[in-house]
Amino acid sequence: MEQLGLFEDHGWLDPDERRRRIAAALQGRDVAGVLAGFDAFLRGFGHPESSRGVWGAALGDFLAWLWLWQGREGLDLRPGDVEAWAAALTTAGRHRLEGNAPRRPLAAGSLRTWLHGLRRAVDFFAWAGHPWPDEVRWPVLRKDRADQQPPVTHEEFGRLLAAADGRPEPERTLLRAILYLAGDAGLRQREMEHLRLGDYAEGRLGVRKTPYYVERRIDLSPAAREAVEAWLEARARLGALPEEEAFFVSPRRRVPLKQDAFARRLAELFEEAGVGKGRRMAARRLRSRARELAWQRLGKREAVAEFLGVDHPEGPVWTL
Repeated sequence: MEQLGLFEDHGWLDPDERRRRIAAALQGRDVAGVLAGFDAFLRGFGHPESSRGVWGAALGDFLAWLWLWQGREGLDLRPGDVEAWAAALTTAGRHRLEGNAPRRPLAAGSLRTWLHGLRRAVDFFAWAGHPWPDEVRWPVLRKDRADQQPPVTHEEFGRLLAAADGRPEPERTLLRAILYLAGDAGLRQREMEHLRLGDYAEGRLGVRKTPYYVERRIDLSPAAREAVEAWLEARARLGALPEEEAFFVSPRRRVPLKQDAFARRLAELFEEAGVGKGRRMAARRLRSRARELAWQRLGKREAVAEFLGVDHPEGPVWTL
């Protein structure tokens, strides 16, 4: 939902006004004007400054490629444009440079970030009343399986549960629920942060749409269901809370858990269990476990993608 307080220029809240502004910027090949709207869009939907800067650079470079290198006008897009732009980035380098900076090919990781930013730009243009044509294709960036975080093994997951069992209640029950939702159901930390009490009923969990991820309903495994219901019972015993509807709350502070709190708890648990170190590593290895379990159970990439909340079906299954 648009957050009024985050829009410094409230003119962007008027659909007709933002359509007019972006139309004028596109017609005049005004990259700065388009980027001002893109930044307002990202700011209004709560994206941090670091993401806004990188994604803005990606959109600015794409517009430079489209207008200056291809000689097009406005959003005159063709099906293979994004693929051609991405290929040029990885072979020759950026198209919009500051000062006398040399052109250097973009690394694979940076290209992924830029493509993600360009996808957000597609959302922005639709919001501004200038949607992209549906036929535009996106490059398939295949990851090498060796580059992926290996899934948590059955033995390692047991060690994580044992480490959680060593904590006092209700932290123990909280950690078990987090482990099963991340490592069994494949929920991301941002998705767990947005869960509400009404999202769970009779073994099914409704995962809410976030700025990055798709809405879906998940049938929990018996073990995950048991862990979730044990946590809900423990949560009910905490008494009155500042936000009654939050699914996950801190047992000590009694405030809703944020993404950083999930990451910190998992990192501590991984290190204590001797499974590994690093906040990002913990979340990725648990999600890899959930992906492997879903693949064994469902056997079709499209079904696994739907289960994990991935809205792009390209590439091999381990890229989900």
